[in-house]
Amino acid sequence: MLTFLAGLWLVMAPPLLDFGASAHLFRPYWAALGIAVLILLAGMLRAVAPLDVPWLRTLTVLLAAGQVAVVLLSRAQVSTEVLINQVLVGGVIAVVSLVVAVDSGDWLHRADRTQH
Repeated sequence: MLTFLAGLWLVMAPPLLDFGASAHLFRPYWAALGIAVLILLAGMLRAVAPLDVPWLRTLTVLLAAGQVAVVLLSRAQVSTEVLINQVLVGGVIAVVSLVVAVDSGDWLHRADRTQH
């Protein structure tokens, strides 16, 4: 659920933090917004069926790392507030998703042991 909410914020942040970007149809933010939508969808799927799609955890880590990379490597003139926001939120999503992905194997193993 956290990934979904963070993805939603990543989609909403550029229009909210950089009002001037709407005059240029958010051109500098298209790549970051596209990845944010994918993060949002991955978070929604993970919230609905967290154990049915285990590879989605790894995909979320890669998408969040991609979000940070796209923002940092972009040569476009973007708002400093949006840049900092995208890097921090993308980094938090990547770290949290990585911790969940690494810990999930042990957690599932313990859950199986308690059921038997």
